[in-house]
Amino acid sequence: MRGATGDPASRPPSLRRLTSPLVGVGRTLGRTTVGFGLDLASGVARLGEAGMDVLGARQRSAGVLRVQILILRDEHGEPLTTPASVQPALATADRILRQQAGVRVRVVQVRTIAEVPPPAALDPRANKALLLDDVLGRTEFYRRHLVDPNQPQSPPTLVGVPITVIVVRNIAGSTTGCSLGMSADWVITQASLFDRNAEHSYDETVLAHELGHAVNLPHHPDRGNLMFPESSPPQGIRGTTLAGWQRATVQANRHVVPGQVNW
Repeated sequence: MRGATGDPASRPPSLRRLTSPLVGVGRTLGRTTVGFGLDLASGVARLGEAGMDVLGARQRSAGVLRVQILILRDEHGEPLTTPASVQPALATADRILRQQAGVRVRVVQVRTIAEVPPPAALDPRANKALLLDDVLGRTEFYRRHLVDPNQPQSPPTLVGVPITVIVVRNIAGSTTGCSLGMSADWVITQASLFDRNAEHSYDETVLAHELGHAVNLPHHPDRGNLMFPESSPPQGIRGTTLAGWQRATVQANRHVVPGQVNW
């Protein structure tokens, strides 16, 4: 008698409903475990390099955090924003991370996705709900477009993988940006953040804040800190400072390519 193995589509519907969430949980735990391991290894390597730099009186140039932007379209095929509209927020992120963490933001690509996304990708949920959707495979549209099929692909690497910022239409609740931390190499941001005409939505700090989460920075209780959880334009925008331990955390992250030694 043949068991319910092999092609998942050949399994009984009841078994598919049972195994799909389990597969999703395993996949998410696997990604998180790999991310944690790579971050730990990167941190140990950076600590060793810092010690050698001190002993040898060496100085390093700024590290590099590679970022790509994916802009989604609405149901009518209209882009949610433009590459030019995102540039100020990218420039702000670069300025903040250069000054506060010694890391440059290098934009590798700004791309508008031709395919119209499903509703769950266009108007996603946030925080724990987004994590649940990721477990259930509802974020597959994002993951499918992380790599541009029209561009030559670089050899796989464990360090310096770009963080992808996906511009969506609306995020559920009052959230305007969301990251899944080390379990994903992508974050989502709401399109209204980049509309200068929307004075109660335009906020250049959110993109930098979400990049901070993507490189393992948690929320911070100081309103002057980049990782303060709330930002309310136009008058109540969060600050842009980082503490020393936050700087070290950013520099140790697997997404950051360490700077070159200046002899």
